[in-house]
Amino acid sequence: STRSSTRNLFPPLDNPELTIRRRSRVDPTLLNDFEMAAEGNGDPPVHDLRTMEELCQPSLNGRGRPIAPIAIQATNFRLKNDMIQQVQNSCQFHGLSGDDVNKHLDKFLHVTQSIKVNGVTDDVFRLYLFPHSLTHHATAWFDRLPKNSINTFEQMAKMFLGKYFSPFMVSKLRNEITNFCQRPDE
Repeated sequence: STRSSTRNLFPPLDNPELTIRRRSRVDPTLLNDFEMAAEGNGDPPVHDLRTMEELCQPSLNGRGRPIAPIAIQATNFRLKNDMIQQVQNSCQFHGLSGDDVNKHLDKFLHVTQSIKVNGVTDDVFRLYLFPHSLTHHATAWFDRLPKNSINTFEQMAKMFLGKYFSPFMVSKLRNEITNFCQRPDE
């Protein structure tokens, strides 16, 4: 074999349309561009002409925390270190399989009941303080939530419960309880 022989670096696609449709689920513009070019409706898609250096530059676009900015009455509101430490010392949630989600929420609500800030509702206060009660896997989950996707503490709690106390987990626990039996070695 010589260097000039032709080898396919990638195997040819069996069904390119199906491949494009599957990929379009991730990026819907792919399908539109493909269909428009195939039907002759318009120009072929314009490719991104930025250099690799430009594409690799850090960008603030799409970055930010999941909690949306919320208007509050207080003029100088900020979470004080002692508030954050109180939550971190009282109720940390790691996101591990043995962690009790309901117990964490109960502890968090109990701790935050005793802290009041003039001009800030309990809902907003809890919403801004809740991420400080998360650590390890739970923090990673929180950081992956879409930017500005959370507006209330109730919404945050529902997302949290949905992740760490899903219907699958409820079903699994129910099955363990209903199918409980003594093993021969016990």
